[in-house]
Amino acid sequence: MIIAHLTRDTRSLLTCTLTCYSWYIIAVPHLHHTLIVSTPGFDSVGRRLLWPRPLVRGHELGLLPLVKEFQIQIGDLREDEGFSPELFNCCILRRFSALSNVRELGIELLNIPKFMQRIRKYFGHFLPTVRSLALNKPKGSRRQVLYFIGQFQHLDDLTLRFSYHGPDFHEGQADDLELVPPFVPPLRGRLTMKHSKKVEFLKDMIGLFGGIRFHSMDLLDVNGIQLLLHGCAETLEILRLCPSDPRCGWLSLKGV
Repeated sequence: MIIAHLTRDTRSLLTCTLTCYSWYIIAVPHLHHTLIVSTPGFDSVGRRLLWPRPLVRGHELGLLPLVKEFQIQIGDLREDEGFSPELFNCCILRRFSALSNVRELGIELLNIPKFMQRIRKYFGHFLPTVRSLALNKPKGSRRQVLYFIGQFQHLDDLTLRFSYHGPDFHEGQADDLELVPPFVPPLRGRLTMKHSKKVEFLKDMIGLFGGIRFHSMDLLDVNGIQLLLHGCAETLEILRLCPSDPRCGWLSLKGV
């Protein structure tokens, strides 16, 4: 009970780990709950978080299985390439695969076309455990993005943030139409979507996943909100609309 009250107090948790072995075992998972990794060029959190240093250190200490929330942030030097297989070698991939209990996964500028033939090789260890997925400005076509999302068979919460100025997606290839996600994620938690201009993306998502069942939606600058409201008519409880005007609020739809 004491540790439960200190989950966000890092200094106190560190002190608790020094009390005795039992307290250490209870406190250490909270200390390593979240891991943020930044590729070179990201200028805010310091070099100690640059890729792949946190993976190497965590793997040496056996701490990576304790990580429940994992975020990858892309620096300015890799904006054009994004997060791609070029960041891996055999040793880095082995350490990356040790993140076996991640429930919340966030990736910035994921270069999906580069991973298309080897998604399970790089992300297979995430697929059974991830319940919340956040993609910030993913690279790829509409079908490729949905194909990637459809790999996560237990996914409930989905966050999609597209570029405010640029296009949402790359132009798809002819064989994109044959891409069918291998799973139908539950999608019964929260949807957060920002700066989505393509109504076709929502149509494809609803069609390929056999509908959507979100209980909460947080939408900013999204075209095709009517499709989302219609798709979640029987499950939606909370809707947050954020127009260009910064004033926005929560609207409860339960019982309406």
